[in-house]
Amino acid sequence: MLGFLSDEDRALVGRMILNGTVGSDNVVRAVHGVLETVTGRRWWEGHRLLAMSVQPEALGHLTLAGVDPWQRSAYEWCAATYALYTKHADEKERLKFDFQLSIPPRGYEDDWATDGGDDPEAVEKAMAGWMVTDGR
Repeated sequence: MLGFLSDEDRALVGRMILNGTVGSDNVVRAVHGVLETVTGRRWWEGHRLLAMSVQPEALGHLTLAGVDPWQRSAYEWCAATYALYTKHADEKERLKFDFQLSIPPRGYEDDWATDGGDDPEAVEKAMAGWMVTDGR
C-alpha cells in the first residue's frame, strides 16, 4: 500500500523502519487510517476501489464520464468507481458486489467483526440465497 507514496517518501519510510524510528506495524496502521479517512470506507474497501479504478476499462469509463482524478477527492473517486461497477446491477448483484467488497483480506478477518462489520446472520442468509438462485 505504500505504492501510493512518491519514491522519495517510500525511501523515507523505509529508512525510518530500518532505523527503528517507527515499527512496520505502526506504518501499516497509519496507512490503513489514512485510507479510511480519505475514502470514507474501511481501508480494504477503499484500497480495492482505488485499485479497480485504474483498470484500463474502468479508468476509460471514468475519464469519458468526465471524472477527473486531479479534481476529485479519494472519497469521490471511490464513489464514482463504485457507481461504475454497480451501474447496471440489480439489487441482488449489488448486494453481492457489496459483500465481496466488504470481505477483509486474509489476516484481517477480526477487523471485519470489530469494525462495525456485517451481521453474521444476515451474511449467512444472503449467501444461502445466492447459492440457491445461482444453482450452486
